[in-house]
Amino acid sequence: MSAHRVRPWPGAVEWGGDWMADTAADLARLGFELRDGLLPGTAPGPRLLVALRDEPTLEHFDPEEVTYWDVHLGHGQLVTLTRRTMMPRTLPFSWGRIQVADRIPETNQFLTFGGTLLADAPDEHRTFAAFVSRAPIVRWAGHSQGVDPLVDEIGAFFARLMVPIDFQPEAETHIAQADPETLYAVFLHDAAHRFRPGGHLRDEYPDVAARLSREAHRVAHDNPMAWRAGAALLASLELGS
Repeated sequence: MSAHRVRPWPGAVEWGGDWMADTAADLARLGFELRDGLLPGTAPGPRLLVALRDEPTLEHFDPEEVTYWDVHLGHGQLVTLTRRTMMPRTLPFSWGRIQVADRIPETNQFLTFGGTLLADAPDEHRTFAAFVSRAPIVRWAGHSQGVDPLVDEIGAFFARLMVPIDFQPEAETHIAQADPETLYAVFLHDAAHRFRPGGHLRDEYPDVAARLSREAHRVAHDNPMAWRAGAALLASLELGS
């Protein structure tokens, strides 16, 4: 198969090993698995692993295709990955929803701030994909899974991003150019205002507020450049709260 690769990009993730061998081992009896989804800042970090096989195993969930968001000329576009997709590929994917669908079709859905997609086919029967990020990947809805903490807040934040995208000419491009950690920092800055001390959200959801506060302190300490860039991007988007 012909290779389709792009140059390294800011925010690219280094696996530090044989990603396909690791993924194949993890998915020996599974169709997909989310690993370390709520552990950003680790190595290799949050990663959604998917196996596309020519014959269903009928043991767990048998993915037929994966859809995710990419950016083309500054605008988001929906991309579909199947066993017919040209391999191998190493390229960025954008923020938004990742959907894993089987033949029935049933789906499992995830929310992501973007990252690096690794995909390859070790033989004619199997294709493996790993969506890897330096920011959280969270379970949103689906046939074979529950949901993760913060998913409601992240989903609401993504919905709120559509306001400046619809009304500010350059907003979509500026958001698309942000690396996953910076966009995650935008979310955390926005959440810090919405869950501010004395506010009703902080009183109603103290566990969520505490988790958001811990993450804000971690990102500000571990990646101050992304933290500052996130604050500047949020100010330019004029989301309001």
